[in-house]
Amino acid sequence: MKNFLIALLFLFAIKTYAQQIEAVKNPNLPYQYWVHYPQGYKENPNKKYPLLLSLHGRSLSGTDLERVKNYGVIYEILRGLKIDFIVVAPQCQNGWDNAKLIQVLDHAEKSYRVDKSRVYLTGMSMGGYGAWYLAGQHPTRFAAVAPVCGGGKTSDAQNLKSLPHWVHHGVKDIPVPFAESEKMVNAIRAAGNKNVEFSVYKDWGHSELVVVFSKKELYDWFMKYTRNVPAEAKEPEIVARAELKPQTHNVKVEHKSPTSLDLKPKLTKEQPQNNLQPTKPSPQQPSAPTENKKAEYVVFDESKREELDEEEVDKDKKDQPNRPTLVQRKQEPEKTKPKLKEKLNEQFNKVKNWELWEKLK
Repeated sequence: MKNFLIALLFLFAIKTYAQQIEAVKNPNLPYQYWVHYPQGYKENPNKKYPLLLSLHGRSLSGTDLERVKNYGVIYEILRGLKIDFIVVAPQCQNGWDNAKLIQVLDHAEKSYRVDKSRVYLTGMSMGGYGAWYLAGQHPTRFAAVAPVCGGGKTSDAQNLKSLPHWVHHGVKDIPVPFAESEKMVNAIRAAGNKNVEFSVYKDWGHSELVVVFSKKELYDWFMKYTRNVPAEAKEPEIVARAELKPQTHNVKVEHKSPTSLDLKPKLTKEQPQNNLQPTKPSPQQPSAPTENKKAEYVVFDESKREELDEEEVDKDKKDQPNRPTLVQRKQEPEKTKPKLKEKLNEQFNKVKNWELWEKLK
């Protein structure tokens, strides 16, 4: 009976903590993730909380989000760990991508009540590499980072020289050699970072370091650090424009019947009554004097047409010796036409094609 009650209490505790986590599967995001709400999150709508981004190792990759519960921060929360953090634990399919992680982080900061001065980063194994890669490219987005049995790029050491570190690694680690964390710690310290803690576990290998996430000391260490949040650009205030009201004027309008209307044009001062003649040209632009001349016409004498035609024929006689004269054309008008018709008929009989005939004509 006693064991039954203990099991019942354990199941009740798991159910209670399960209510504090939520699966987020947003099709607009590159990674689905678990989010943990700290106790009192819904009851205190004005309070902001620190955010912890937790990255898993290679064995938890895929599309089944339930696998992320197998170890890490979410696993420890389900077992009873109480931390006053919003925890975002995404799941990748084939390695971590910085751009995708930043997209998830931006979404979390906008969607939840996050204290942006307290954004932290951790990860184990492949997640340890992912944490160092992300912090190396975006060091100002985080207040502190805690890689667990991971590695990174020593070329990022200059970017990481101002970011607090707590590095964890086991000496007997085979999947990720201890030297991976050691070289990063040495490079970051050489860059001038004096706030680097390095916890070396002499008798531990790789998987044993999951216990790090169950220790409250890790989360207390995070809370010691804050970051300077750049001032966000304020949106311009929209000033309400004053309503434009139509101006009214007291103008009396007299309505007259059509018969009483005065249709005569009224002359104003600018248009005197005696100014009815065309205006004289200005002295600057004198108009050309006009003369009243009668139009001259050339009268053509029909009696001279034949003579003119004959002259034209004589002029062209040199170029056209075979051309008949006007007298010849008059004497044989009927002979010329039949001959032309005969020629055309001959051509038509040869062609026997109406369309081609039209073209020849």
